[in-house]
Amino acid sequence: MPVHLTSRWQGLGAALGLSLSPLVALGFSRFAYALLLPPMRDEFGWTFVEAGALNTSNAIGYLAGALLAAWCAARFGKLRTFAWALGASAAALMATAWPSDFSALLAIRAGGGFVTAIAFVLGTSLVSATMPGRAATALSIYFAGSGLGIVLAGTLIPLAVSGGGALDWRLAWLVMGAVSVLASVVAWHCARASIRNPDKNATASSTPVWGTLAPSLLANLFYGAGYVGYMTFMIALLDRLGFGTPMKVVFFGLIGGASILASFLWGRALGHLKTGRGFALVCVIVAAGTLPALIWPTPLAIVASALLFGSSFMAGPAAVSVVAQRLLPGSTLTLGLALLTAAFSLGQSLGPLLGGWISDMTGSLAAGLWLGPALLLMGAVVSLQQRPVNNSANSASQTAAPRIITKA
Repeated sequence: MPVHLTSRWQGLGAALGLSLSPLVALGFSRFAYALLLPPMRDEFGWTFVEAGALNTSNAIGYLAGALLAAWCAARFGKLRTFAWALGASAAALMATAWPSDFSALLAIRAGGGFVTAIAFVLGTSLVSATMPGRAATALSIYFAGSGLGIVLAGTLIPLAVSGGGALDWRLAWLVMGAVSVLASVVAWHCARASIRNPDKNATASSTPVWGTLAPSLLANLFYGAGYVGYMTFMIALLDRLGFGTPMKVVFFGLIGGASILASFLWGRALGHLKTGRGFALVCVIVAAGTLPALIWPTPLAIVASALLFGSSFMAGPAAVSVVAQRLLPGSTLTLGLALLTAAFSLGQSLGPLLGGWISDMTGSLAAGLWLGPALLLMGAVVSLQQRPVNNSANSASQTAAPRIITKA
């Protein structure tokens, strides 16, 4: 029995350490912006389109970083690139605290998106090999790191309060940047432990990566555009509904906590669901999670929304990464993950702009938030079109953990 347990949880420590990468790249760099949006918007007098534009600039940088991640890893080495990108992500968080010029903030957010995407893609590739035979569990643990980031942001940010009782958003960015420096060091050490030897028997697929993953790429675009509006504007909606800081802290804490607690359950479920069905299921549950707060804006409905949304939203990247891990040989896995991340970030670029535009046009913030569940359901339909491939190399990859080619 001890041998069995040791084998079953082999690599768990490395997976947990690598989960600090999405803590920085998503939990702090992207999701914490929702908590800081109201005080930043009040200070600068932004419209909702301008507020969404800062998230969009981050997503555009993220898109560029995702597209270049595989090239950077091949050119400079996966481990080295991962370490530098994660460190630069921490620096970008701290740099966000300094400027008051809108253009400078746009540039910093874009640069931060670029480096966090590289760290995120390479971390996803590395974590796939940490737990042999249990890639779905490793990926679910990895993406739960963003939930920990949300919990920490919801805890640390309210502490950044000035003497007058107003949230000091500059101090909040500095605090998150300092925490990210420590997280980067731990993640780098765990990344070193996750390195596997190249699989010399891996055979490249005759179908291009984008051809193999086409339905999942489109579904991930819809997913990125659909879920991000909720994460960007829900705190602002709570503000408009008259809820105070305690409800905002509870809301963010429930989302992050539910994401962490549900990660192991999703790991088991995704390991059993075929191809695109896991991602389709996640899309439907996340869409359902956005509805209670929109239909019944009461404290109980908001808590239910946070729990349902939080328990499923980071299972989306895990589910689509499992699809790539199953369908692609190790030699093209990093490229496949990069393309999926690029599609995701393109959706995240469009989502806040479209949602902000609808809100500005209608004068209703809730109207813009209704775009989310519609896009998520479209993503579910498209994901069901993803089919397995039948060549022997990829069939083998569905039953064995990939062996990642890593140039240190």
